This record gives sequence, C-alpha cells and structure tokens, in this order.
Amino acid sequence: MLDERATILQTISDQAYGVNDLIRKLRFRSEKVVSLLRVMEREGLIDFIARANNSTVKGRPKKIPIVTALGQEMIKDYVKCKRNIIQINDNDIKSSIHQISLRRALEEKNASPYRRFFELNEIAFRIKNSIIH
Repeated sequence: MLDERATILQTISDQAYGVNDLIRKLRFRSEKVVSLLRVMEREGLIDFIARANNSTVKGRPKKIPIVTALGQEMIKDYVKCKRNIIQINDNDIKSSIHQISLRRALEEKNASPYRRFFELNEIAFRIKNSIIH
C-alpha cells in the first residue's frame, strides 16, 4: 500500500490529473485509487482543488489532487529508503549459509578464516605479479 501511495504522489507531483485521468494513467482499480486518495487527504499528504471544466463539457468541476508539503517530504523519504533496500534472493541466502558453514569448519580446525583470506590474497597477488613481469 505504501508503494501505491508513493506512486500516486509521484504521479500527481509531476502533472495535474483529475481522479479519472489518474486512474487511467496508473491502471489501478478505481476503488483503490479513490480510497487511497481519501486516506491520503485525511493524512495531509494531498489536498484537492476544483478546476472548472472547459465550456463544452457540462457537469461538476474536476477535483484535482495536489501534493502538500508533507506529501513532498514523503516522496523524498520514500525515494531515499528505496535506494537503501538490499535486493537478495534465495541463491544469495543459500550462498551466505554455505560461506558460514565453511567459516565454522575452519574455526573448528583452529584456522582463522581472515588469515586464510589474506594468505589467498597474497598468493593471488604474487601470481598476478609473476604473469605481468
């Protein structure tokens, strides 16, 4: 729900959309958009302004949602948090578990995994230097 609210805020901060136009643009269910807009208005993230239709269209004026200062802060914080999310999958988790089991096996044999890492690094460095020279 947070992602959808952030999407709505980002969309209406870029351009003014009526509610129906916003529904078409986002391709969300209309009930969902309307309920989210109501919630966001209660929370102070958006306000509505009435815009008169052009002279050829009859009916109620369009309600245009606009982002408030609080909504702008939410967008900024949401984008900041999204950048910090770590993307992992099952293979990453399995690999980490395997690496932990290897480290424990080394520790059971009283061998420091960090010392082994530096030894391997030194070997790789010497191989690299011997190939270059």
